[in-house]
This record gives sequence, C-alpha cells and structure tokens, in this order.
Amino acid sequence: MSNAEQLTIYVTEGDRAQGKLLYRALMEAARQSSIAGMTVARAAVGYGQRHRYISVDWMPELAMQMIVVLTVVDRPEAIARYIPHIQNLVQDGLAFTERVTVVHHTPVVNDQPDFSLHLADPLPDLEDTMTDYERLTIYVGESDQWRDKPVHLALVEEARRQGLIGATVLRGMTGYGKHNQERIKFLGIIELSSDLPMVVSLIDRTEKIEQFLPLVQEMVVGGIVVRDPVRVVHHAPVNQSN
Repeated sequence: MSNAEQLTIYVTEGDRAQGKLLYRALMEAARQSSIAGMTVARAAVGYGQRHRYISVDWMPELAMQMIVVLTVVDRPEAIARYIPHIQNLVQDGLAFTERVTVVHHTPVVNDQPDFSLHLADPLPDLEDTMTDYERLTIYVGESDQWRDKPVHLALVEEARRQGLIGATVLRGMTGYGKHNQERIKFLGIIELSSDLPMVVSLIDRTEKIEQFLPLVQEMVVGGIVVRDPVRVVHHAPVNQSN
C-alpha cells in the first residue's frame, strides 16, 4: 500500500466504554470496521490531560492510569470509516493520522476475513480535523541523564510543566545507539537492560512544540529528535468542571 495512513490513539488503560475496557472496545470496533490489524502498547511513563501527575510502570497502584497506545496502518478510506467509532467511544484521549508509505505488505491468503474496501460506501466528513498539530519523537537511552535524572523522565516532567497536552514513553525490548554500538541491549539481561532504548512522544500545536524544542535540544545529548506534522482527528479534553 503506497497510499496508506497510520492512525495512533492515546487512551488511559482503565477507561471503559460499552461495559468493557476502552482499548478493548476500540479493538473490537476496528475489527468490525474491517481494519486489517491493530497494535496495542502500554507506555512505561506518561501523563494525559485528566491525570496530570506522571504515571510509571513500576508502580502497580497506577497501572490502570497508564497510557495505552493503539496503532493502525491501513488505507485512508478504511481509517476514515473507523474514525467515527473513535469519536463515539473516546471521552478522554487523542487520535491522529499521518500519511505513510508501506514498502512491504504480505496479504493473508487463507480463510481470514476479507479486508477489502467497499468504495461505494460514503466516507465521513473530516473537514473539521485539526492540521496545525505536530508530534515530537525523541529517542534516548534509558541510562541517559539530565541534571541527575533519567532524561526520558525529565522530558516528560518538563513537558507537563510547560503545559503540553500529554507525553508518553515506550521502553524498547532491544536496540542499540551511537554510544553502545559494540553491544545490543536486551530486556531481561540484568547487566544490559539498564540502557534500553526509550521513545518519548509529545503531541501538541505547532507553536507549543516550537517553544518546547530548544529545551529538548539542550536536554538530549546522546539521542535523536524527530518532528513531523500530524492531523488530529479526535481530541477529547477533560471537562474542567468535573
């Protein structure tokens, strides 16, 4: 699929919809919408607009407040049909799309469901989606420090201090960077697991990202920072009156 989109949805693990966990309801809606597949990942560190304090995965009492990231890659028509389900189910969260190029795709040829598109169906009107948003993706090592603190945690704290919508950190299972080219790190090997790759993601309006970027450049010494535009298709901020 050279003409494809990636849809990313951020929700809280404990949120519920239709009598079940929200992320499970979103998965079921994706299957019903003939989305070819979905990946669900749990953040290692993060905060959102409702839980403004930072949740970390080593504190079991905060488990149901952790950020869950759902990712879909499919044709724009298929994702457009799925978006109304997101808007109906997600009362507190964020969803955005971006154009991607699929360079390899092996379709299923057995008895699995047919995910072909019905192009005669009308597409939902998405003219009111927000396009002045950007994503900042920061790749660092788990042991990288800034002012005697892990840099991935410091980035999340500074993002919250500056009022960015939210931040999530995903911990890699394995990887390497320019400071440890001689060794590939593995999760579960005690002597190597303290410097696994950490991926920090921040989403906000372009002007907020612009204001935050100089601090990021100061903090990130041994990593890489990627900035790209996204199209927000659903943003359900917290009702401050609650």
